[in-house]
Amino acid sequence: LLYRVCIPFPRARFSSLAETFYASIMADDGQQVVAANDNGALVIVAKAIGPTTPKKATAWFLWLLGLYIMLLARAPVEITEEMHNKYMEVMEKARDIDVLRTPVMMKIKEIDAEIYHHTRGIPFMWRFDHRKEVVGSLYQRRDEKMVELQDINYEIEKVHSEAKSELGIWSNRGIEEAREKFWEKLDAGKSFAKRQTLWDAIISVLFNQRRDEEAFSFIVRWIFTIAFNFTIGFFLTLINFMFSLIYVVRSFQPTFISGLFFYFLALLGAASVVLGYLLLTCGLAGGGVYVAYKTVSVNHRLHNRRRYAIREHQD
Repeated sequence: LLYRVCIPFPRARFSSLAETFYASIMADDGQQVVAANDNGALVIVAKAIGPTTPKKATAWFLWLLGLYIMLLARAPVEITEEMHNKYMEVMEKARDIDVLRTPVMMKIKEIDAEIYHHTRGIPFMWRFDHRKEVVGSLYQRRDEKMVELQDINYEIEKVHSEAKSELGIWSNRGIEEAREKFWEKLDAGKSFAKRQTLWDAIISVLFNQRRDEEAFSFIVRWIFTIAFNFTIGFFLTLINFMFSLIYVVRSFQPTFISGLFFYFLALLGAASVVLGYLLLTCGLAGGGVYVAYKTVSVNHRLHNRRRYAIREHQD
């Protein structure tokens, strides 16, 4: 709902945009109105993205630096044997606390079984008959056990944080955890784009009334739709990672300056990878439109040649 309301992109105009583009490249007599010079286009693109100014050079440097940080950079802090031993000593405390979770979780499962026995899996109906008192007491006991389980989990998280502080945020453990969190969010963004594209396809099949749509406009419309969905997915990836990274940094208990520096470097790496995916998406979309344009223009010329030959034969 937020995707539909907060981002009112004119999806309905994709078809008209494609048809307008199709009409603009072809005239009635079969001549191409727009003549694209491939070499000229390459020169324009090279001038647009080339590092010809200090700002562009800085942007290229930051982008490549971010890619190196996220994909290739090694941890600046080596985990020594002493650091590893301290880490394992603290983790032993976490294992001792983790043992306390098992009886609590078993008790919660027993309460759930009793609740199901009384309610038969039907919610809310027990509130209106004689089962209200019994089931209500069971839910109260379950809430108490859930609070107890949350307290245990909180203690375990504190011990884990203390153990990771022995290694440091700049160790291999900290960098790998930040990278894993980014790839997790990136997979979620791509899954969102795939689901949204699937829903667009279903809606298009159910509610699209334009049965006479040209093949070229159909291809261009769907290329733009897929590119738009993945663009939104990548932006959501970056936003989710921005907030998730805060908890990753805090779990290692670094100093304020060290944590802030690590946060911005990790964010630079994530933004660089997302920008790379966006450029790849735009490139694939542009390549798809170009291939469709070339195919349609060639077919149109062949069709006009045949029509012209038929007219000459008739004359």
